[in-house]
Amino acid sequence: MEVLRHLRPEGLIVRLRRRTMHASCARVACVLAFTVLAAGCAGTQRSAAPLRPNTNGVRWPVKTREHVDLWLHGFALLMNDTATVPLFERGYHDRLTIIKNERKVYTMLDSLHVNLAATLRTRPQLEGAQFLALYFASWEEMKQAFEYFLKAEGEPRNATNQEVQAIIAFLASNFPRAEDRAFARKFVDALADERTKFHHQWWVEQQAARRPGLAAADSLWQSKWRPAMQTLLSHTQQGNGDLIVSTVLGAEGRSVPAGKNASQYAVAWPASADSAEVMLFAFVHEASGAIVNVAVNDNLTPAQQREGLGTRYSTQGLVRGGAIIVARIDPALAERYARWYLAQTGKPVPESGALAALEAAFPMPAEMIESMKRQVNLAFTGI
Repeated sequence: MEVLRHLRPEGLIVRLRRRTMHASCARVACVLAFTVLAAGCAGTQRSAAPLRPNTNGVRWPVKTREHVDLWLHGFALLMNDTATVPLFERGYHDRLTIIKNERKVYTMLDSLHVNLAATLRTRPQLEGAQFLALYFASWEEMKQAFEYFLKAEGEPRNATNQEVQAIIAFLASNFPRAEDRAFARKFVDALADERTKFHHQWWVEQQAARRPGLAAADSLWQSKWRPAMQTLLSHTQQGNGDLIVSTVLGAEGRSVPAGKNASQYAVAWPASADSAEVMLFAFVHEASGAIVNVAVNDNLTPAQQREGLGTRYSTQGLVRGGAIIVARIDPALAERYARWYLAQTGKPVPESGALAALEAAFPMPAEMIESMKRQVNLAFTGI
């Protein structure tokens, strides 16, 4: 995991978010072409195609996606998560390992764990494949796509159908080498076995247990939180998309920014009604990326960027930027946001003054903080 500190500040998300944003037009075109074909393979999942403009009249609908959780679950069990802001729900790896042991479940993911984990350590670039599930509507679509990709040995010219060529090219950008394709084959097969023997039943149980939390969060999101921040979302080209709750994620979400109407954000799934606010907290952390990038890039020299300060302050900025947005949406929640992020990152949580403690735990230059505040004020007021 230490290698990731050179890929993103304390992890991989910022680097990959930037890469995804720079390549978003090409990738969205690829995936849109792909979904025309893949929808035909997915049966009843056709209405849930990824990265299509949301036209159902509800802005940022809250959704669940079992295949997104399965895909992230696999990475969570293979990776050594030492990021300052954990890449997965704090303690997820150990908790799920204990649950599987208690149920006496042993899957292909367990038998291949040493091999797959070693590959991720030597090829940390492959951890960027975590985002792939957000481009697909179902597990069946993902499996079909990987079948095309692996049969063609990662070479688009080995397929005659243009849509299939687009699928292969897309996956080849994530698994460019022969050894990467070998990892992909093993990982997909292992997840299929994990799904059959453990994850599907466990996910169904979690869905039932977390239903009150999801209902409470969805109600607050559409009646209060989302309308309050809609001007900010529109201002930062995030006017609409899908908000996907995940059993695997905590303080760090996953996002595929794709223009005004088709972004995909995966965030923490509240465990109960009284923790509904964590969905908002994780979302604003992700959504603050647009203002953080401006604040950081405008206040660092090229030399400082080369020294790695840009990536460091980007991670700090997502936490601090989220706090600024939450305080603007609902000042009463700002302290709770700070307490949650301190707890999620394993830092001391004071009985009072959590915002001050958050500022101390995630320090940033004053000019960057002022830049984020100005951008938020502009987005909310137009001034």
